Amino acid sequence: MSRSVSQLGCKHNKVSLPGRQKAFTVVEIMIAGLLGVILLSGVVQLFLGSNQNYRLQGELAGIQEDGRFALAFLERQLQQGGWFEDYGQFIDAVDFTVAADGENDTVVIRFYKATDGSSNVDCNGAVVASGQIINRFFVQDENLMCLGNGGGVAQPFLSNVEKFQVLYGVETELGCPDGAPNQYMTRDTLVNSGVNTYTGRVVSIKVGLVLRSENEILQENNTDEFQLLDQTYTPPEDKFIRRLFQQTTFMPNAVFSATSNSEALANCQPIKSV
Repeated sequence: MSRSVSQLGCKHNKVSLPGRQKAFTVVEIMIAGLLGVILLSGVVQLFLGSNQNYRLQGELAGIQEDGRFALAFLERQLQQGGWFEDYGQFIDAVDFTVAADGENDTVVIRFYKATDGSSNVDCNGAVVASGQIINRFFVQDENLMCLGNGGGVAQPFLSNVEKFQVLYGVETELGCPDGAPNQYMTRDTLVNSGVNTYTGRVVSIKVGLVLRSENEILQENNTDEFQLLDQTYTPPEDKFIRRLFQQTTFMPNAVFSATSNSEALANCQPIKSV
């Protein structure tokens, strides 16, 4: 006996069909795209700004590191000026026959070292058999160079040097010297002063350096001026970073030489009353 589906107790489940969905309009798509572009532009600008700041900090750190190294290296070299191994013997700390003034100055330091093969080396590491070390510092192709007298060629030890200036601190008290510099002079002023005695009485040296960054990093042209010792330096207008480094180095051996002249010291002796 056949039964209908309804009689068998089976139920029909109704399936609900979704209603018609609306698509985005062209205006909505354009607004969404514009908002996306604005957000993306902000992200790009943030990235570029962070990258620019990172590069700027890197260039500044490089200049500071180079400047500190240059001053420390020059200080060690200049402090040796006038040194003589034998007590009571003297040598002029600066060789003014080679030193020169110019757009960038040249300074030449002299001293004696024991001829043991390790102490008697110039600034390039070459052995000087006589023991008399003569080191010349100058700028060439924006490199601060050192040329020793050991037979080697000049070697650069600092790059991106735009200016290098030197002033010499002179003990001008010929009668009763106290070892303190009374006046700072350029090489030409010192040599042409007519008092040749002064060339052997240099007791300190001022050095000034203007260093620039490796790359153009600034957003606008730099128009800074620098008071470099006795000169005003106006660099070209560009996007390089520049920094000024200056230092005064006293030369103890030269001070000892300048104050140990027996004739000068005799003038310092107080007159004993009878």
